[in-house]
Amino acid sequence: MLTEKEIFKFQTSSLLSTKKYLKECKNKEVNLNVSPLCDFVTWTNCLGLQKLLLLKSRKNISIGFIANLLKEIFAIGKNAEILKFSSKIKSQNKINIVYSYCSKENFSKNGLFYDTYFKQTSLYKKNTYWFLISLDNYIPKKTKNIFILYRKKSFFNFLYLFKFITKNIFKKNFIHNLNNTTNISRLYSQNFYKTFNKFRFNLYLPYENRPHQNAIINVAKKISRNNKVYGYYHRMPEPFQSEMIYKSKDLDKLFVCSKIQKEVFKKYFYWPENKVKIIPSIRYDKLKIRTNVIFIPYEIKDIDFYLSRLKFLLIKEKMSTKNITVSIHPLKRKHKDHISFKKKILKLLKENKILSKKNKNIPIILSEPGGVAAECLETVGQAFHITNSTFDIFSEKIWKNIKVLKQSDYIYKYVKLKKNNFININSQKNNFEKLLR
Repeated sequence: MLTEKEIFKFQTSSLLSTKKYLKECKNKEVNLNVSPLCDFVTWTNCLGLQKLLLLKSRKNISIGFIANLLKEIFAIGKNAEILKFSSKIKSQNKINIVYSYCSKENFSKNGLFYDTYFKQTSLYKKNTYWFLISLDNYIPKKTKNIFILYRKKSFFNFLYLFKFITKNIFKKNFIHNLNNTTNISRLYSQNFYKTFNKFRFNLYLPYENRPHQNAIINVAKKISRNNKVYGYYHRMPEPFQSEMIYKSKDLDKLFVCSKIQKEVFKKYFYWPENKVKIIPSIRYDKLKIRTNVIFIPYEIKDIDFYLSRLKFLLIKEKMSTKNITVSIHPLKRKHKDHISFKKKILKLLKENKILSKKNKNIPIILSEPGGVAAECLETVGQAFHITNSTFDIFSEKIWKNIKVLKQSDYIYKYVKLKKNNFININSQKNNFEKLLR
C-alpha cells in the first residue's frame, strides 16, 4: 500500500517525465496540441495513457501501446463522411461562437438547443452561434444559430483509410499524425474554418485540452489573431489532471471555478498566472448531495478486484448496506457491462447485509473518480475510494484542502478540510452572460 509520500512522488515524477517528453517532441516539430501521444489522459485506456506508462517505465514499446495505436489507425476508416448541418449567419458585426457537443436530448421539439456546460439556449443572443459535435448523429429538422458536424454513416471505409495511410506514412513524425485523433481534429477544424473564415469573433469552449479543441483554437487564431479564445474548465477537480498540461498558447484565458484548481494548474501543470482566472461555476448552480451511493467507473477494468475490495471495506468499516444505491457513469448507463456490474454489486450488498449505523452515509467510489470524488467531498465532506491505479489517488500535498487516510491495500478515505472549496457556486442565473462580457 502506497504512502502519501509515495503517491506524491509517483505523480510529480510522472509530470516531470511528460514535461521532458513534450520538450523533445516540440524540438522535433510535433504538434503537441493534437497528437494523441501528447494527450496524457489517465481515466481511459488510450495512446496517451500508454505513452505515459512507457515514460514511467522507461520503455519504448508495449503490447498496450501497440494495441491502442492499431485501434487509432483503423478508426480513421470511420471518418470518410463527416457532414455539416448549417444555419445562416445574419450578423455583420463581431459574433460569439460556442464550440461544444450535442445529442438528441439537448434539443427541444421545436429545435431549440440547450448547452448543459454553459447552461444556455441557442437563441440566447442573435449574434451567438453554436458549432457542435454530434455525439449520436441526431440532426433536428429545424433550428437556428446552429452548426452540427455528424457522421452520415458509421460503416468502415477501407479506401479512405488506405488513402490516408499512403498520404501520411512517409511524412515527418508520422506516428503522431497517422491516427484517428489527429485525423478527426483536422476534419473538425477544416469545417470550422470554412464556416467562419470571413468573420471576426470571440470563441468559447467547455475546455478539457482535447486535441480537436486545440485544433479549433489554432484555426480561430489563423483566421485572425484578433479573435479571442476563452476556455471554461467545467469539470470538478480530479486527482491527477495530466491531460490539462499547458500546451495551447493560443488560448487567451482559461476560466476555472476555485482557488485550489487555479493553484494546482499553475504549480503542477505549468499554466501561466495571467492565463487562468477564477469565476463562479456556470455548469453547476448547486451540487447534489449523494450519500449511500457506490459509483461505478467509466471503464470497468477488473470486476473481481472491485467486488472483493468492496466487500472487504463494507465488513471492515461495518458500513450500513441499507438503502445503498449504485450509480453508473452517465455516458455508460445503457452499456450492458455496466448494467451487469451494477447487478453484481447489488447482489453483493444483499448477501452481506449490514445494519450498523457506522459510516452509513459515506459514498464509495470505484476506480478512476473523475469529478465525483470532489463533488462528494464538497457536499458530504468525505468519501471512500477503491483503486489500484496511483494516477487515480488524491495527493494531499497537491490538493491542500483534503486529508488522505489509507484504510487498507487499494482503499483510501478522503476527508475535506474546510479552508478551501473545490468549486465556487453562486446560484445566480445568466453566468454565461457575464462570461460573454
